[in-house]
Amino acid sequence: MAARRPTVADILALKGKRQLAMLRVMTLEEAEAAERAGVEMISVTPDLMAHPEFRDAAPSAFVFAGLEWGHYATTEDYLRISLAMMKKSADAVYCAASLATVRRLRDEGVPVCGHSGLIPSHSTWTGGFKAVGKTAASAAFVWKQVRDLEAAGAFSAEIEVVPAEIATAISQRTSMFMISMGAGT
Repeated sequence: MAARRPTVADILALKGKRQLAMLRVMTLEEAEAAERAGVEMISVTPDLMAHPEFRDAAPSAFVFAGLEWGHYATTEDYLRISLAMMKKSADAVYCAASLATVRRLRDEGVPVCGHSGLIPSHSTWTGGFKAVGKTAASAAFVWKQVRDLEAAGAFSAEIEVVPAEIATAISQRTSMFMISMGAGT
């Protein structure tokens, strides 16, 4: 029998106490393997999340339905797919859309994980695909991104390709659960 699936409150209660494993899965087989390996959190596409056998494959994982930037045009599009994913048993949505969209999702009770640091869909603004936060100015920029997401109501944020010491300092100063994706050098 699988362990009880964690809630947002459970995830937030673990902040600063222990690290959790997270994995992006693309197939039911990968979801099953992550479950067997004890991976606590997985990120999936809406297509995989909608698969009728998905929760049988990963019954105890906290699931982020990844709402890929550019697939949805308006805040209402994001809301529509988010609510559909929550009905399909997603625990949260991963959304790199605008702060207004994050607020709207939060207002409807959808737990949102935002994105900070290197945001691939916004990489032209930060000089391309490279580490962000290596200078005082760019570290301050990442800190602002995190504060803005927190103010918009996100419960979590991915902090991508930010030096580990900067990501740690930011994580210690926010109430959000932070997901670190690759430290930049």
